[in-house]
Amino acid sequence: MSDTLIVYYSRTGKTRMVAEKLADMLDADIEEIREVKGRSGRMGWFVGVKDSLLDKPAELTSEHTVEPRKLVIIGMPVWASAPPPAIRAFLGRYDLAGKTVCAFCTHDGGGGKGLFAKTGELVPGGLAATLSLKKPTPDDPALDEQLRQWAEEIKSACE
Repeated sequence: MSDTLIVYYSRTGKTRMVAEKLADMLDADIEEIREVKGRSGRMGWFVGVKDSLLDKPAELTSEHTVEPRKLVIIGMPVWASAPPPAIRAFLGRYDLAGKTVCAFCTHDGGGGKGLFAKTGELVPGGLAATLSLKKPTPDDPALDEQLRQWAEEIKSACE
């Protein structure tokens, strides 16, 4: 078991792809956050955004091995400048006190500034490092370089 855990929520697969690349770079364990409610299609997206705006957590179907990790990296899409309900539920369920917590987001345009502020309020001690990725694609060499640089920033934050 690695000292580093990457947990992620992904509706379309972009966040999953980034989480997998980062896990390879950091030799980290990776776990998907899954919820009861389906969020596929336009209606799933619409209800998800509404739930995010209302700060409504989801009901999770996944369990996670947060203990005895030293570093937890959370990956998520941006929904209405807020964390998706599944991320809010994860942060409410697991005690991250004493851990270094970092977060990355994927988005199509709005960026992660508001998302990271809201997520940081839910994490004891806040977020140690963040990364916002606009429209990441698996074959983009610039993405690989961004992730390599961020992986080094994360390693420095843990020292």
